[in-house]
Amino acid sequence: MYYNMDDIDVRSSNNFLRKVFLYMILGVGISFGTGIYLYQFNQELLISLLRYFNILLIASVGIVLVSDLMLRKLSAGVLRILFLLYSLIIGTVFSTIGFLYSPLAILYAFGTALTIFVVMAIYGFISKEDLSSYRRFFIVGLISLIIMGLINIRLGVGPLYWIETIAGVVIFTGLIAYDVNRIKWISYQLADGDNEVMEKMSIDGAFNLYLDFINLFLYLLRIFGRKK
Repeated sequence: MYYNMDDIDVRSSNNFLRKVFLYMILGVGISFGTGIYLYQFNQELLISLLRYFNILLIASVGIVLVSDLMLRKLSAGVLRILFLLYSLIIGTVFSTIGFLYSPLAILYAFGTALTIFVVMAIYGFISKEDLSSYRRFFIVGLISLIIMGLINIRLGVGPLYWIETIAGVVIFTGLIAYDVNRIKWISYQLADGDNEVMEKMSIDGAFNLYLDFINLFLYLLRIFGRKK
């Protein structure tokens, strides 16, 4: 039987992309599912877990750093566990949102984030342009967001809060297209490559898209938020 190598490469590339999005969807599902379960059905456990809120936040940051800095050294299995653990931790932290915002505001923010994600993911995938040239812009934007956030924690300036919010929505909206586009090009390079490497890169790609979606949701929640 004759196999066209181009067809094999395309099939392998599609499998890689499918894994990325499936892992990303799984992560988002775990986070929101955990948050809903704790807030709606097990607030006693939630209150117990919130005693370790700072530890959970530090652990989440540690997981991101370890996954990013040790990507080449860690196995795909370990990266998968770290990603799922991170999703679970963020879900636990997310359960506190129910105490702060109305269910309708959360639903609006989630629906809008999902719509933006789908549109920008499609754009990033079908675009023939290599969006890697925008990398410096996004790095500067993320650093600026962190600086504005730290300043506003200290000063609590209303206008700066909204500037940071709008900038966050714009930056993470763009990052979705950028990351999907980057993952698409990676899939071409890894087509029909080592399975372990492809698995690791698919988890890493899912991690990036997960973070884009979650951060976009949080900034949108500021806009739709109706504090209780």
